[in-house]
Amino acid sequence: MIRLARKLIERLGRRRTLENVCHSTHTPRCLLCYVVAPFLHGGEPNPAHQNQWQAREMARIVDSMGYCVDVINYDNLKPSLRHGYDLLIDIHPGFDRPYLPYLNQGCRKIAYITGSNPVVANRAESDRLDDLFARRGVRLAPRRQSAPFPPEVLERFNAFCLIGNKQTQDTYHDFHLPRTFLLPNTGISGMAPEDTKRSPLNFMFLASGGQVHKGLDLLLEIFPRHPELHLYVCSSFKGEQDFCELYCTELFNTPNIHSVGFLDITSSRFRDIANCCAWMLLPSCAEGMSGSVTAAMSVGLVPVVSKACGFDADDATVLPDCRIKTIENMVVELSRKTAQQLAEQSRRAVMIVEQQYALECYSRLFRQALEETLHAM
Repeated sequence: MIRLARKLIERLGRRRTLENVCHSTHTPRCLLCYVVAPFLHGGEPNPAHQNQWQAREMARIVDSMGYCVDVINYDNLKPSLRHGYDLLIDIHPGFDRPYLPYLNQGCRKIAYITGSNPVVANRAESDRLDDLFARRGVRLAPRRQSAPFPPEVLERFNAFCLIGNKQTQDTYHDFHLPRTFLLPNTGISGMAPEDTKRSPLNFMFLASGGQVHKGLDLLLEIFPRHPELHLYVCSSFKGEQDFCELYCTELFNTPNIHSVGFLDITSSRFRDIANCCAWMLLPSCAEGMSGSVTAAMSVGLVPVVSKACGFDADDATVLPDCRIKTIENMVVELSRKTAQQLAEQSRRAVMIVEQQYALECYSRLFRQALEETLHAM
């Protein structure tokens, strides 16, 4: 009941303009065009997605630099705006953004981007769907298509903040970008495992929507051939009927594939499943820097990911490609690791999160990007 009430509040809140979310007395004003949900519910963000904490932290840092912060949802096309803005932070710049008449002369504009270039990501998903059609003869609907950024708009921003790594940045090579700042995604604090019974035979697929985009179809064609290995499918596959129909046997009638569904990454159920698994698999075709990966690492899972997930080889096991045979060979190789090897890799995953993807890392780098952008006036 509480969860349903929360969803209703968030749905209604998406249409609202939240003014002065930090309750400051500053005269300069910033518009944060991102998500409003973290500022609802009495000020307590839903911890189930990293952007909830990150949005509040962005507002806090902007406020600390002397700006009153207003927030609108990125998809609110008719917000009720009453003020002029000296600073803009927008997650999806475009021609028809509703705030344009409210930007003061000299307004500093920051593009805050959380994914790969939409043109690249859209094409990557289409290619995955084509490959699936070639294998199975069924055409599934795309789930992750998004509107491209107009170059003449994006290139006129004063700064480009991107959650991702150099691989993510390279997807924007056709743009003449303004000064770019790479930001890390964040893990989950306080989730490090104490004593677990992990098995190298157990793998977790952790994602949200767009199962073909994320590569679940590839895994479902591998694990039935290896009944000694177990795959825990923790994603929003239940909301994709055509996918479930195509992979009905694998998802619901294969003993070593456990179809869990979407999980709150702060829940005890997520921790229980994670504590029996060794590896987190995500052969996605396009990401910024996947929050599913940092969440998995926070509980000691060792990430095995595609290059598109936004992680360097020092931080994760990066697949050379996402061909089924490549992934299958990697899965079999990992399943043969010893308990000692697994424990060492698990501890290292937690250490990397604490050192490179901690909340403090995000705060420091976002503040640095903001300061350098504002002081470049």
